[in-house]
Amino acid sequence: MSTLLTALLLPAVLAAVGFVILRFVVSPALRAVFWRTFAGYFSGVLGYLFIVAFTVAASLMAFNTTFFAANLATLDQLSAGFPVLLLFLVPAITMTAWADERKLGTDELLFTLPAKEVDVLLGKYLATLAVYTVALLFSLTNLLVLWAIGTPDPGPIFTTYLGYWLVGAALCAIGVLCSSLTASPAVAFVLGVAACAIPVFVGDLPANAFGISLPSGFFQSLSVPEQFRDFTLGLVPLGGVVYFLSLAAFCLYANHVVIRRRLWAGRRAGMGWQYAVRTVSLALLLIALNVLAGRTTARADLTADNVYTLAPVTKTALSEVSADRPVTVQAFVSPEVPRAYASIRKQLVGLLREFDRRGGDRVTVRIVETEPFSDAAEDARAFGIEPREVVTVRDGRAVTDSVFLGLVVTGPGDEVVVPFVGPGALPEYELTRSVRTVSGEKRLTVGVLRTDANLIGGQGDWQIVRELELQYDVQPVSPDGPIDADKYDVLLAVAPSSLEEEQAANFLSYVESGKPVLIFDDPYPLTLNPSGTISNAPRLPKPSPGGMMGMFNQQQPVPKADDGRLTRILDALGLRWPNDVIVYDPYNPYPEFGDRVTDEYLFVRDREDTPEVAELNPDSPITAGLDQLLLFYAGPVSPADGGEKGFTPLLTTGPGGGTIEWDEFARASFDPFAGGQVFVPNRDPQGQPTPQPSVLAARVQRPAEGDEKGVNAVFVGDVDMISDLFFALRDDPNALEQGLAFDNIAFVLNAVDVLAGEDAFLPLRRRRADRRTLTAVEAATARFLEDQREKTEAAQKALDEAVDAARNRFDKEREALEARDDLSPQAKAQLLDAAEREEQRRLAIEEERQNQALRQAVKRAEDEKERRVAAAEGRFRAYAVALPPIPAVALGLFVLLVRLLKERRDLDPERVV
Repeated sequence: MSTLLTALLLPAVLAAVGFVILRFVVSPALRAVFWRTFAGYFSGVLGYLFIVAFTVAASLMAFNTTFFAANLATLDQLSAGFPVLLLFLVPAITMTAWADERKLGTDELLFTLPAKEVDVLLGKYLATLAVYTVALLFSLTNLLVLWAIGTPDPGPIFTTYLGYWLVGAALCAIGVLCSSLTASPAVAFVLGVAACAIPVFVGDLPANAFGISLPSGFFQSLSVPEQFRDFTLGLVPLGGVVYFLSLAAFCLYANHVVIRRRLWAGRRAGMGWQYAVRTVSLALLLIALNVLAGRTTARADLTADNVYTLAPVTKTALSEVSADRPVTVQAFVSPEVPRAYASIRKQLVGLLREFDRRGGDRVTVRIVETEPFSDAAEDARAFGIEPREVVTVRDGRAVTDSVFLGLVVTGPGDEVVVPFVGPGALPEYELTRSVRTVSGEKRLTVGVLRTDANLIGGQGDWQIVRELELQYDVQPVSPDGPIDADKYDVLLAVAPSSLEEEQAANFLSYVESGKPVLIFDDPYPLTLNPSGTISNAPRLPKPSPGGMMGMFNQQQPVPKADDGRLTRILDALGLRWPNDVIVYDPYNPYPEFGDRVTDEYLFVRDREDTPEVAELNPDSPITAGLDQLLLFYAGPVSPADGGEKGFTPLLTTGPGGGTIEWDEFARASFDPFAGGQVFVPNRDPQGQPTPQPSVLAARVQRPAEGDEKGVNAVFVGDVDMISDLFFALRDDPNALEQGLAFDNIAFVLNAVDVLAGEDAFLPLRRRRADRRTLTAVEAATARFLEDQREKTEAAQKALDEAVDAARNRFDKEREALEARDDLSPQAKAQLLDAAEREEQRRLAIEEERQNQALRQAVKRAEDEKERRVAAAEGRFRAYAVALPPIPAVALGLFVLLVRLLKERRDLDPERVV
């Protein structure tokens, strides 16, 4: 249906535009009226004043403080207020189009020309539109500023300016109509402002404004800002084009009726009614065309990354929503967000509009602008959507903003709540997954095996479980009894090396059934050992029951099956995984973090300097299209003898790495609080290089043969890669700005989907849009931040030196006292104790003084950085405002000079004094 409507409407639009162009080409009278009117604007200073005022106002709006706060190389700030700006510019251009003619009495002279009235009308209209177009072209200097300080996407820039032109074309037709109603330019201006305000502000009317029950959003769909919004996103919607051309066509026809009114006096009295009927009929026809255009999904996506071109899986998901099982999408979105969230908000809102358009009556989208402490905020909290508290610095002060970016997708018998769509999220994936999940008949089931990792059902579920619950029916699985293999589509087992004998046997039976299983285990699970000591590791026995009290009561821990080596599980899978070997790799793409990143932090990404090593398997659907992952203290995975068949590496290290044996990695230490011996990691363990890169994750697939059932599993030698850390990084804009964008979450979801046979969402997780930012401003800010860091480090160094000096003084006093022979040991001890207390007092005073100096130095550095950032933004804004009017002023001065020279040349020399 949409394709048919597009096939009908697009030729109609092209025919209308072609008619105007053809009349301009074949009608000398039209061209004469056009050039006469157009030249009249620039014969004096009026036309240049229009251009200068317009360009300055546009620059002030485009490069305001919100522009720099959003840090996006777009014209969004200008676009937000552009229709209001035209309320005053367009009537100023059009007010003299007919009013001056009527005032001077030259309008009758125009109609005595051998020309059709429609040619005279089009000549007037095209002349005013040409003046507006010239003003718009002069505002292109804004793009020079935009490209100088950022990296804008050319596609949205083009569509935005096309939208500017179409809005102006529609409002110019309204202005010309108002000018034809009066002989006073001032009255024409006032009428023009009032008439143009109707389509600009009609969207603010409530649906029941006139006591009639109208569909929600009815008036909004008739407004200029609503029809213009898609152009600002980088789209050219057929519906928007039809709207603006229809508005212009109706006003031009009404103008034609007005100028023909002079002929009615000599004809029958019913002429006015005939034209009224014709005008109403045209209005109904244009309304019908706009209704049809609104039902089409024809839009050209000119964004560089095709951000708003829905993927095939998304289109399929929308088309598969049944009319008798509709889906409702509610988006609770803050109207204003800090700069780090501006890009994701814009993308999310644009995609929601596309879902609304393509979904038709089957998918209803409500975008709820949610302010803190509003009724909408209470509704969001009722769904479990809480705002994120974001601290930003404005004018040197820390300000906390509450940001809502949540989704509620409701189907006939199911509901998905996405609490927050963070800066690192993929909006199309979130929307498509939610719509497809709630519109389906039944969710697939993922079982989560209970182990010592406490992934589910403990003090709090891991976030990976909550993420899986957005798509699957996630259920806890007890290993204490037989596991029903037919009940689960995929079984997720994290740290199964902690299972006891009977539990491991039940898990082994499930693995041997050939059902899909995803296993994560780890020689040193950092997430399960947050205190710095190693108590939860496959190599070590289970902690004593009851914790410290259990140790005092001599309670013995239950032994692990196979001593935590997973021997029988690995044999069933055809794998080897030593539970006491840790992989290291010196590769570190983030040298700025220095010693905080050890060689056991494994950055898995395809490196430019070693293209022969594919650390992310490009041929596996699980890893294809992913960028980088981060693993901690992982163990190597390899095929057992004869198990190479069906073994597919997914993640590997690069060259230059190796392995560390447990005895080299960990050392025993006595902990009085633990009541005995504990293990802690060595600071600088020595490893052994390996000739080949280590495999960190692999997929095992073997078909069933005879009585043996097949194997369908993914084994990952690291638990920490699915920890909550990566969800925090995904939602942290500061981490994303530093390049800490990891695909760990996508890897896990891909693995579950592939094992479950649900591969529809894999392409969506690979789609990423570049963030077009103000690179020049960021570079300046980076320099200021570096200066701030250096000053802070210098202040910290001064503090450390002062404290060390105080400690050295005490050491010297102690040595002097110990060297004295005239004192008894008791006297020496008393003097040393007194000296130590005095030195501790002085040291505390010195530390507090130095800490206060450090805080003041940090505060001064922060204030100076903010002042320098504000000054840099002010300079960029000054350039942006000062540059646009320069070409218009220069052209005006040039035309004035040429005119003066011409007048002087044409002047009789004898009359020159």
